[in-house]
Amino acid sequence: MKVLNVDDSVTMRKIVTLAMQARGFTVEEAGNGQEALDQIKESGDPDLIVLDINMPVMTGMQFLEVYRGSAPIVVLTTQFEEDVRKKALLQGAKAFLTKPFKKEDLLAVVDDLGLAG
Repeated sequence: MKVLNVDDSVTMRKIVTLAMQARGFTVEEAGNGQEALDQIKESGDPDLIVLDINMPVMTGMQFLEVYRGSAPIVVLTTQFEEDVRKKALLQGAKAFLTKPFKKEDLLAVVDDLGLAG
């Protein structure tokens, strides 16, 4: 199973990548929404996308507006406002978690989506 981890923070990508790898997932990383779209175009849809909202070039919200693939999307962001959460879920995100987060919470969402590494 392949995860695409999309965040402009190298540190945050490392935290998420290590959590996913410990669960047995293969992880690819992208620093913004445009990089993520480029990777998907090149290598196909992943099994899961973990997506930040606040990023340069293409934000997570812009990514949600244009992505039409099959991978479920978990938003992982510092944005905690209810209107942001609602918009992300309306745009197709399957789950919404706020930073700081516990690794166990992210993995519980992955389990809820029926994904196993």
